[in-house]
Amino acid sequence: MISSRQSSQTLTRFKTVRLTKPLLIAIVILVSGSIANSQVNVLDSDPIAARKRLVYSQLGGYVGIGFNGQGGTFTTACNCEFNGGAGTGLAAGLMFERLTRSEFTWGIAAGYENRSINSRFREVEGVVQTSPGGKEYTVPLTFLNEANLNLSLFTATPYVKYEFLNFFYARLGVSLGYVFSSGLSHVKTLESSTVTFPNGETGSVNIPGSNDGSVLLEDGPVKDLRAFQLGLMFGVGKDIRLSKKVFLSPIIQYLLPITTIGANSTSFTVRSLQISVEVRHIL
Repeated sequence: MISSRQSSQTLTRFKTVRLTKPLLIAIVILVSGSIANSQVNVLDSDPIAARKRLVYSQLGGYVGIGFNGQGGTFTTACNCEFNGGAGTGLAAGLMFERLTRSEFTWGIAAGYENRSINSRFREVEGVVQTSPGGKEYTVPLTFLNEANLNLSLFTATPYVKYEFLNFFYARLGVSLGYVFSSGLSHVKTLESSTVTFPNGETGSVNIPGSNDGSVLLEDGPVKDLRAFQLGLMFGVGKDIRLSKKVFLSPIIQYLLPITTIGANSTSFTVRSLQISVEVRHIL
């Protein structure tokens, strides 16, 4: 009887061991699979090393409009000084970006940029006119002086941007520009159509050789132009994911010029507030 009981107990233990062994193996497999699944989205599976961000490159393009403003004063051929000018211009080109393992991204944008401004002022001049009675008088006449400046540039802007608040970013770059085409025109227009002479007579006035009261005083390239232009570009934008590999990014940038337009000028610059849209594709 004792021998029988011992055999029964031994058999029970053997069965228990046989049943427990597969159960332990199954638990190990499930735990291992759970750990493996938890690491699918982890780029570096080394548990000791810190988690790193995904690094990839993007290629795209941009198009926008710049609201240009004049800084300082420029002078035309008649020694007329213009200031406070403003205008708009197109900006378009290609861009490349490379993400890093931090919130910083470096990139470069290169393309075409137009920096145009229109500046004007009014002046009153004393002009000799003949009255209906045949007498000559010096009478005050009002003229509008209008200058149009046009600069076309090839630009390259290396930059660094910092991401914050989930897809918002700030950007800082150095704008390198080369002026390949320039133009400056100055038109003077008579705004007084009639005049009252000192003797009480009134009469019409006009500019000799002009049917509309305007005369072109200057039209040609900008003299003493500094072709190489340097500036700082500050921007704020937001990335909008359109698909798995495509981003749409509206951005507002401000160009702070460092160099002047004229080689002999110490103050004349063209600054710009640009509103652009970028489209980038992950390579």
